[in-house]
Amino acid sequence: MDLTAVYERSLSATGRVVDGVQPEQLQGPTPCTEWDVRLLLHHVIGANFMFAGVAAGGTMDAGGEMPELTALDPAAVYAESAAQVLAAWRQPGALDRRCHLSFGDMPARATMAIHLLDTVVHGWDLAKATGQDTTLDPELADAALVVAEGMISDALRATGAFGPAVAVAADAPVGDRLVAFTGRRP
Repeated sequence: MDLTAVYERSLSATGRVVDGVQPEQLQGPTPCTEWDVRLLLHHVIGANFMFAGVAAGGTMDAGGEMPELTALDPAAVYAESAAQVLAAWRQPGALDRRCHLSFGDMPARATMAIHLLDTVVHGWDLAKATGQDTTLDPELADAALVVAEGMISDALRATGAFGPAVAVAADAPVGDRLVAFTGRRP
């Protein structure tokens, strides 16, 4: 699997979902019960900008406040954020460095994989919340599921970052298995 290519496709796929969000849906509920659609968009866009900074050698500030990013045109702001994060990862040496995250330093490729997982799952959350097609590209879902299975422990679930895994059939589509593993009902 070419992580960079899959990562780029995940940003594009989520961008298509963001494009489909209608202004009247911004106050609607999402599978992320603490966020409405507007706050989920804010998280997705803010994560792109944050990972752009991390990819460029900056430090993730888990406690920092983000400015309002979705007030005007979420699709345009998302497109800008996706372009910035891709440009940052494409810089020479970006994928060879260690990245500074709020919970410690880690290899750049692992950092990109974490953002891939966040992008794919929250793209699904937005699609679900706004009545769009929730079918995930199997290659994207498979890549994100590999990341999730390697990262999401019972201890991480206990923090509230992910809910308990939801049971699905072993032969369920990989997208359903991914969202179920992250605590969502497909």
